[in-house]
Amino acid sequence: MNIFEIVCFIFFFLIPAQSQLPSSDILALLAFKKGITNDPTGYITDSWNEESIDFNGCPSSWNGILCNGGKVAAIVLDNHGISGTADLSVFSNLTLLFKISMKNNNFTGMLPDDIDGFQSLKFLDVSNNLLFGKVPDSFGNLKSLQNLSLSGNNFSGSIPNSIGGLGSIQSLDLSKNSLSGSLPSALKSLKRLVYLDLSFNTFSKGIPAVFADIPSLEFLDLSWNQLDGGVPWSLLMESKIVHVDLSGNLLRSSNAEEMKFLAEVSETVKYLNLSNNQLTGSLIDGGEMSTFGSLKVLDLSYNQLSGPLPGFDYVYDLEVLRLGNNGFDGFLPNGLLKGDSLVLSELDLSANNLSGNIGWITSTTLQTLNLSSNTLSGDLPLLIGSCRILDLSKNQLSGNISVTSKWGNDLEFIDLSQNQLTGPIPEVTSQFLRLNYLNLSHNSLSSTLPKVLLQYPKLTILDLSSNKFDGHILTDLLTSSTLQELNLGNNQLFGEIVFSPSLSYKSDLQALNLSSNRFNGTFPDNLTSLSRLQVLDISTNNFSGLLPPSITNLTYLNSLDISLNQFTGPLPSNLPDTLMAFNASYNDLSGPIPANLQKFPDTSFHPGNSRLESPAGHPNNGTSPSERRGHKHKRLLDACAVLFMLESISRRKEPIYRPGRRGPPLTWAQRLKIAVDVARGLNYLHFDRAVPHGNLKSTNILLDGLDLNARVSDYCLHRLMTQSGTTEQILDSGVLGYRAPELTSSKKPSPSFKSDAYAFGVVMLELLTGKCAGDVISGDEGGVDLCDWVRLRVAEGRGSDCFDGELGGEIAGNLAAGKGMKEMLGIALRCIRPVSERPGIRSVYEDLSSI
Repeated sequence: MNIFEIVCFIFFFLIPAQSQLPSSDILALLAFKKGITNDPTGYITDSWNEESIDFNGCPSSWNGILCNGGKVAAIVLDNHGISGTADLSVFSNLTLLFKISMKNNNFTGMLPDDIDGFQSLKFLDVSNNLLFGKVPDSFGNLKSLQNLSLSGNNFSGSIPNSIGGLGSIQSLDLSKNSLSGSLPSALKSLKRLVYLDLSFNTFSKGIPAVFADIPSLEFLDLSWNQLDGGVPWSLLMESKIVHVDLSGNLLRSSNAEEMKFLAEVSETVKYLNLSNNQLTGSLIDGGEMSTFGSLKVLDLSYNQLSGPLPGFDYVYDLEVLRLGNNGFDGFLPNGLLKGDSLVLSELDLSANNLSGNIGWITSTTLQTLNLSSNTLSGDLPLLIGSCRILDLSKNQLSGNISVTSKWGNDLEFIDLSQNQLTGPIPEVTSQFLRLNYLNLSHNSLSSTLPKVLLQYPKLTILDLSSNKFDGHILTDLLTSSTLQELNLGNNQLFGEIVFSPSLSYKSDLQALNLSSNRFNGTFPDNLTSLSRLQVLDISTNNFSGLLPPSITNLTYLNSLDISLNQFTGPLPSNLPDTLMAFNASYNDLSGPIPANLQKFPDTSFHPGNSRLESPAGHPNNGTSPSERRGHKHKRLLDACAVLFMLESISRRKEPIYRPGRRGPPLTWAQRLKIAVDVARGLNYLHFDRAVPHGNLKSTNILLDGLDLNARVSDYCLHRLMTQSGTTEQILDSGVLGYRAPELTSSKKPSPSFKSDAYAFGVVMLELLTGKCAGDVISGDEGGVDLCDWVRLRVAEGRGSDCFDGELGGEIAGNLAAGKGMKEMLGIALRCIRPVSERPGIRSVYEDLSSI
């Protein structure tokens, strides 16, 4: 072969072969694909294939790929649930790549340390994935980057000072990670920054003054961190910022701000949220209209502000005002509820100390009004304006509920529970056509259930519990096409429950509570046609006869309570495995306990049911209905039963949460459930058995099973002791911090209902603080016991400091949890008041159940 032939061979064969090799951009994409472990929609795996490569250019036909000049310019993989390792380093040589977006997936991995190689990158969004590690120092070298979002991952460590090198950055979102440390002063170098979100991390120390030096900053969110110190007023007064959220931190008012909390806010600020901090002092006079500037949203809820509320007479732009969960007192400002001078659409003044009457509500813009948990009194307002959401619960409102007949047809949510309202529900047709939530529980409403309840076409939740309703149930409520939750418990309803749903009927009812009434007859067999029921409580009635086999049709059921009736015969053998809570005690059931119910504790079956056959590990502590209805030695038998139970259950149950308890810390929901369970047990002892517990302490509250059902043990044992034994027992409780003060001065201390309430208050403080009742807690005040320590903190306006540090994450991520903890703290403090001011256990149980 001569030289000419060799040259021709190279030209015609080797050079075309080289041109058909994939480009470096394509090879980078294929390398990234190798890290994919699950692609549920096939977005990458079905599209990024070598068979579809165009060797003369960029793979623009591949999903998520945008090309420019034959090069990959953008990679967009959002919202496809893709799992795998996101190795972004393979893209470092894509010279024209300006955008990477792969938010809302399940990618893992770390950001590359040499990310500064992405010099053309302007947009990077990897939010809501499972990425981890530190934010690379090299980020500061991305001079072209304009938008960066690492939100919703597991990044840790501090923000590197090199962040100040992002000279072009306009939007920076590092929220919802585990970043910590102080906020770097280098942020002031981001002169083009418009949007900054660092919320839901664990940043600490004070808020630096640097944000006022960023001239273009409009949006700042530092919420739910651990920032302390004062509010950066210079930012609010001098900059051009529009949206500021500093909620959920540890910010305090300076001494100069105590009596004049809210300084003048810039006209540019439209949204200001300082809720869930530790701010003190009072609001200044609302007559100084410059104080509120052009604010549209002001949220100061969950602080320690106090004093009377200003008039808000000259605040023309405010649309949302939230001042709930503070210590404001005095009367409601009239201007907030009346006339057209304001454009207010949402007003929350809940959980304060406001008093007086509400008066008429004539505002034409107000749609959401929450005045719950105050001490408002008098009649319900005759007019409620344009309100759609109305919460007046937990006040002292009285009078006849008939005034609601004037409330129009705009309401979607009504909560009037826990007041002193009387009378029947007005029979007004063509009203509340938009209503989907109605709670009138814990009042003194009476008469029969009105048929007008059947004419609310969108009603999904109805709670009429703890009133004085009598007569028969409206069975059409059970076949409502809209109701999802129905609570008629603790009334005076009676008779048999008989209804006949049509064959085509499909119920949407998910929770039904008919407990503590006077219903009788056999188990309402047609209840089993309510196929979507998840919670069914028919306890404390007079039902009798056999449980129908059709109850097994309730396949979604997770809670069933049939206790305190007169049921006989066997337990159904095929109750759904979805059951998480079950109680059949205090009946006259017989036969073996079905295998799928043996996961529940003995207290789910006994006392009562003396002929029920318990498997190994379930001691039979049954008593017959006749025995529980008046046996003269019943109290002694109860105590003996406890002695027998304690020996067996102590092997498989553990005491209530205390410092040093093995296993993960209890969540807020678990602690609240324990408190409610204990209150329910005490309520039963006090009212159904008429005996005090006499030795309540945390070691006598046993947690059972995965659901941590709280079981009160060791009650009434003092009845079996000598007088000296009784005294020794009570004094022993006192050493541990549970003894009520009135027992100290008594020569012959004897348990009482009120001393039980005191001890239960101490138990609730243990649940909230994570401390032991017998601990001596040191502090500025010297050594004090748990009760005094909590009292001092609350008196200083630092009640939130009492809560167990293990609950900090829940408080940060759940506003309802923080509110519930504060409500439970208030209940506990009432329980440890002097004996004459101490509540009964029934009201304590009801208050806890309503959290």
